[in-house]
Amino acid sequence: MRAIAPAVLLMTALLLAACAPATPPPPTTLPPTQPLNTAAPTPTPTQPPAPTATVTLPPSAADIAQTQAAQRTLSAPAPLGTPTDPIAEELGALAVLRFAQEQDLAPERIRVVSVEAVTWPDSALGCTAQPPTPEGATAAPGIPGYRIRVQVRPAGASATYHTDFIRVLKCDAEQE
Repeated sequence: MRAIAPAVLLMTALLLAACAPATPPPPTTLPPTQPLNTAAPTPTPTQPPAPTATVTLPPSAADIAQTQAAQRTLSAPAPLGTPTDPIAEELGALAVLRFAQEQDLAPERIRVVSVEAVTWPDSALGCTAQPPTPEGATAAPGIPGYRIRVQVRPAGASATYHTDFIRVLKCDAEQE
């Protein structure tokens, strides 16, 4: 009986396979769900548009002098042998931004006049109007930083900022 069961199963499978159609039915094509987009012709204007006139006045001599001075200040390479200090440059840029905000001017109107490396005697960075920081109250004197002078172009208001490597503090001349 056990030998007959596999034989019956094999025969049933062969009969079912013989009853199946020899070729698969052709695939049915479905109609498109959206119509195809066709390009519409673009109308061509019959007349070209009329030219518009813009009046540009030449810059004044003062504007040219100011621009040239600014370009010399911003793009003048450091003399040979002068090391560039990226930290001083970044702190100078922060001083320019702060002074520009205080003066309500664009930062491009402010220039760095000088940057001087300084060792400050206390955490107030040598500025009497600034209270020492709590963590600086116990710190030993000798805090490295910079004295940065900025000025509005051309020959306008100026300010002095004292920095360590974290803070940029405005310090008026009478407070130094």
